[in-house]
Amino acid sequence: MSISKLSGVTYSSISKISGVTKSGVAKVKGIVPSYFLDDHAGSVCAYSLRQLSSTATYAITVENSSGATADIGFTAAGGLDTSALATHCGSNYGRVSKWWDQSGNSNHMEQSTAASRPYIVDASGNLITTTDSSIPALDFYFSSTARWLEDTFVSNNSDRFMLSLMAEFRSVTAGQSIFNQWSSSQSTQVFQINILGAAQDLRLGARFGTGSKHFGRSQTNAQVAVNTEYLVVGSLDHASGDLDVNGDTADTDTGFPGSSGAGLINNGNILVAIGRRSDNGASQYTGFLSEVVMWSAASLPTQNDVMTDMNTHYSVF
Repeated sequence: MSISKLSGVTYSSISKISGVTKSGVAKVKGIVPSYFLDDHAGSVCAYSLRQLSSTATYAITVENSSGATADIGFTAAGGLDTSALATHCGSNYGRVSKWWDQSGNSNHMEQSTAASRPYIVDASGNLITTTDSSIPALDFYFSSTARWLEDTFVSNNSDRFMLSLMAEFRSVTAGQSIFNQWSSSQSTQVFQINILGAAQDLRLGARFGTGSKHFGRSQTNAQVAVNTEYLVVGSLDHASGDLDVNGDTADTDTGFPGSSGAGLINNGNILVAIGRRSDNGASQYTGFLSEVVMWSAASLPTQNDVMTDMNTHYSVF
């Protein structure tokens, strides 16, 4: 029996029941848990080290020090199968050749060059985690070396999109691009989330319509800091947007040159990247990532609900 059938109780509200957590529901016989993407459907791509969908099988594909690869899935409770990861890597490193897309659209992020793969296990066989709360994470700057994942797909096909992510920064130098799609032929980004300028704010931007017009939102109430986990949820269309960082919704319009073009997000079947700019390899991200999800549709999930569900799982703020 699903818990949603119990009188007056829904799965989305289970975190409000004293002493009961969503992660614990899977351990209760006869109760069927739902997942993040079941509650917030319609994603274009979804990458995480936790299980986001009931149909997802794997989180990552990992190469060990012997060059062998293994697909690493999830525990019964929906967490990363760290036991399988430890067995595969032993007392040496593990680096990620593929971050599986859990949206069902097969937009998997991959890296064919071994030396450019982000790490999930360090050279001593230790699981890589955030320094703040020990959450499993991919390290995109292990040994001070640029690392990234990429794939080619149509990320946007509407006039509005939403992003969510779980990140921790090793440094906060300006220009680091966490997740993006750039088109050199169009001379600017289709979309990106990055660190903006000397103020070290997070910025979510995209280009709509034609020409070089584009629109962005910057979270300006607090600078991002090193060794601090951030949950980020942002949405944007050609006229407005919201950017929520750890529950703080104070943001600022950074649109230029003064206005943005109406219409659909300029897009095509263009390279998308996690960890650097997709067009020229610049703007390397130097931190950790546990999760990135993107939606693109006329009807998006409720932003506050997405943030609440993420924080229920990660307990960042």
